Amino acid sequence: MTVRESIKNEIDTLSDEVLYTVRDFLLFQKYRNVLEMDDTTYLNSIPGMAESIKGGVETPLSECVPLSDVWADV
Repeated sequence: MTVRESIKNEIDTLSDEVLYTVRDFLLFQKYRNVLEMDDTTYLNSIPGMAESIKGGVETPLSECVPLSDVWADV
């Protein structure tokens, strides 16, 4: 039996209350590398994000939607 199979079997024996804690731990393990990244590394890890940001920077302000149209209280 693999480690993955063993863990799946163990999960079936746990209460729902304990499973919430297990889920939180799994999500932490899954995303902990993201938490250790600086903003530039994180944004570059998202496919197309760097190009999107560069495109936004290159867009003339006259072509942009005014902030007040997006957030009326700004």
